[in-house]
Amino acid sequence: MTVRSTPGPLPAPTRRFEDEPLITGAGRFVGDEVPEGVLAAWFVRSPFASGSIEEVDVSDAVAAPGVVAVYMATDLNLSDLPTSPPIRIEGMDQPMLARDRVAFVGQAVAIVIAESAALAEDAAGLVFIDIDPGEPVISIDDSIRDETLVHGAAGTNIVFRDRKVEGPEPPDGLIDVTVTVEHPRLAPSPIEALAALATPTDGGIHIEVGSQSPHELQRQLAGRLDMPDEMVRVTVPDVGGAFGMKRFHPEYPVVAKAALLLGRPVLWAQSRREIFLAGTHGRSQRHEVTLSATPDGRIHSARFRLLTDTGAYPHRGVMIPLFSRLVAAGLYDIPRVDFEIIAAATNLPPTAPYRGAGRPEAALAIERAMDALARKLDLDPADVRRRNFISDLPHETAMGARHDSGDYAAALELGLQAARYPEVREEQKAAGRGDKVIGIGIGAFIERTGGAPDAWEYGDVEIAGDGSVVARTGSTSTGQGHATAWRRVVAEVFDIPPAQVAFAAGDTAIVGDSVGTFASRSAQVGASAVWRCAERVRVAAVELVAEMLEAAPGDIRVSGGAFHVAGSADIEVTLAEVAEFAGERQVELRSEERYSPGVQAFPYGVHIATVEVDIATGVVKPLSLVAIDDVGNVLDEMLVGGQIAGSVMQGVGAALFEEMHYSEDGQPRAATFVDYLVPSAMQSVPLITDYLTHPAPSNPLGAKGAGEGGCIGVPPAILNATLDALAPWGVDELQIPLTPNKVWEAIQAAAR
Repeated sequence: MTVRSTPGPLPAPTRRFEDEPLITGAGRFVGDEVPEGVLAAWFVRSPFASGSIEEVDVSDAVAAPGVVAVYMATDLNLSDLPTSPPIRIEGMDQPMLARDRVAFVGQAVAIVIAESAALAEDAAGLVFIDIDPGEPVISIDDSIRDETLVHGAAGTNIVFRDRKVEGPEPPDGLIDVTVTVEHPRLAPSPIEALAALATPTDGGIHIEVGSQSPHELQRQLAGRLDMPDEMVRVTVPDVGGAFGMKRFHPEYPVVAKAALLLGRPVLWAQSRREIFLAGTHGRSQRHEVTLSATPDGRIHSARFRLLTDTGAYPHRGVMIPLFSRLVAAGLYDIPRVDFEIIAAATNLPPTAPYRGAGRPEAALAIERAMDALARKLDLDPADVRRRNFISDLPHETAMGARHDSGDYAAALELGLQAARYPEVREEQKAAGRGDKVIGIGIGAFIERTGGAPDAWEYGDVEIAGDGSVVARTGSTSTGQGHATAWRRVVAEVFDIPPAQVAFAAGDTAIVGDSVGTFASRSAQVGASAVWRCAERVRVAAVELVAEMLEAAPGDIRVSGGAFHVAGSADIEVTLAEVAEFAGERQVELRSEERYSPGVQAFPYGVHIATVEVDIATGVVKPLSLVAIDDVGNVLDEMLVGGQIAGSVMQGVGAALFEEMHYSEDGQPRAATFVDYLVPSAMQSVPLITDYLTHPAPSNPLGAKGAGEGGCIGVPPAILNATLDALAPWGVDELQIPLTPNKVWEAIQAAAR
C-alpha cells in the first residue's frame, strides 16, 4: 500500500468553520453552560514573595455564608510537580498548594469552595494567613550570587548551567563589538484567562479546561490524584487564546480533588488580576553578545552569555534557554559560536513558554548585535547581513540547528523593496535633526517549529458505516482554526466539500492520544498525520472498489466523493457503498498514526520597521511594518495571515509597551491592564506582508509553522529602527519596551 508523498492543491480559502458560533455567541467556553449544582472555587494567595507559613486560620471563612469547604495542602494530599526532565533539582519541586512556606506573591495557599464565585471570593478574604516574611530574591544578579536562597532545601539558586563551544578558532585581527540585550518578563494576556470545570464521574473525574495538551494534562492530573489515566477525562471546549501558557497549572488538580471530595462539580474561573499574579510569565532573558568580524563585516565568531530566571519553580521555563541557544546565530553563517547559559530561581512567578519561547529572545540579541557591528564598522546594516547570510541550504549551524530550505538573501531584498529602504534613507538625510525623526531597522530571524526533533502527533481518519468521513487529531486548537484547515486537508483526499468531514479534537475519551499544540507544530506534524491517515484510508477504499468493479486498483479514480474506473465515470461507487462493502468484508476503513517527521522545520523571515520618534516626548510611532515570511507551503492563506498579523501585534507589544515590574520585596507593579499596557485597536500598525515559499522537506504537506514569526522579528526591527533614528543624537543604547519616558531619558542623557 503506497501513500502519495505530497498533497494536491487545496480548495480555495473559505470562511472558518469556527467563526459563526464564535461571533454569534454560540461558542462554548469553560465558563458557559455549567451544570446544575456547580460550586465555585476561589484561591487564597500569598501576599508575600518569600516567607514561612506560621498559621492559616480558616474558621471565619468556613462559617461564611454559602461556603461548602475550605481546603489546605494537608487536606488534599496532592503530590508535588518535579522540575522538568532532564533537569532534576532536589528541593525545588512545586506544591499544588503551599505547605510550610511561600515562594512568590500570588502562590496559592488554600482554596475556598462556595455556592457562588462572589461568596467564595468574600470568604477567601476572611482566611487569616500568618507568614513570617523572608528576604526575597528578585533579580537574576542577586540569584546567581547564591547569598540568599529561594529554596533552602536545594542549597543553591542555580537551576541549570551549561556552556557549548563549537567551531574553529577565529583568526587574529578581528574587530569586536559587544552589546547587552534585555528581554523583560512578559505576562501572556489571552482574552480568556484560565478556567477549569471538574465534575466527578463513576470513580473518576471529568475536567473541562482550555488546554493546549489534553493527554499530557490527563497524565499529570492522574499522577497528582493517584488514579489511572483512563479515569481522568479531559475535554477542551472553545479556547480564548493560549500563547503557550495553557498547559499544566497547580490549580487544576486542586479543583479536581475538591470536586472528588465533595462529590459535586466545581468551577474555577481565574480573574484577570490572578493571571498577572500567578500565571506563568514569558521571556526574562539577558544576553551579553560579542561579535568578532573583519573590517568588511564578515563575522567569524559570536560569544553569548545568557542569564535567565525561571521564577520560583523551574518547570517548563528551564528549557527555554536551550531553545535560544539552538537559534542563537540567526540566519548567519558564523563559523564559531560560544554559548553559556545560567538559569536560576527567583521569588517571582514561574516562567514558561510564551509565543516564540526562546526564539524572540535570541533574535533580539543577534539582530541588535548585527546593527551595533554595522555602526562600529560604518557599514549599512543591510550590507552586513548580506555578507553573513547562510547561502547554501540545508545547513547545520554551530549550535546544531539544521536549517532545511529557503533563500535568506531573497527575503531581505523583498523586504527592503517593500519597506522603501533607499527612499527612507534619503528622507532621513533630508530631515536632519528635526523635532520628529525617522529610522528604519531590520529584524531577520530563524524559527524552529515542531517541538523536539522526534516529537509526534496523533492522527486518525475513517470512513464510517454511513459513508461519512471522520478526522480525529491530537492537535487541539486554541483559536488557530484547526477545524477549518484539517477538514480541508482531508476533503482534498476524497474530493468532497470540507463541510462533509466530521472533525474531533480536544477530548481524551474520543481522540486516542496527543502531544499538543505549541511550537507552531500543528500543521507540519498534526495536519500531516491526518493527511497521511486519510491517504491510507483512500488506498484501502480503492482496493475494495477495485474488487467491487472488477478493475485494477491503479485504474480507480476518486472525484466528488465517489470512486469510478478511469474513462468510465458513469459507473461509480459512493463512500457509503464502499463503507457497506467494507463492513461485509469485515474490513475497517480506518487508519491512525503517531506521526513524527523526525526533524524540526525552520521557517524564517525578515521584518523591517520604519518608525518616527518624537524628540520632545520620546514617543515611538511605527510608520510601517514589513513582514516577509517563509512558512513553507501555505495551507490556508486566511489562517496564516491571521497568525502573522496577531503575532506582529504581540511583537509590537513587546517592543513598545509590555513589561512586568516588581518592587524590591517582590510585589508586582502591574495587576491590571491599567498598569500593564498591551496593543489595542488604538494602536496603528501599517502592516505589509508577503511570502516566499520553500516547502519543508521533512513533512508531506511541506508546512513549516506560521504562528510565531511576528513576535520574533518585530521587536528587533523596532528597536533597531529607533536606535537608527536617534543615532544623530548619540543614542546607542536602549532596551525594550521602548516606553516614552525611557526613550526621552536616553535622548536627554546623550545630550549632556
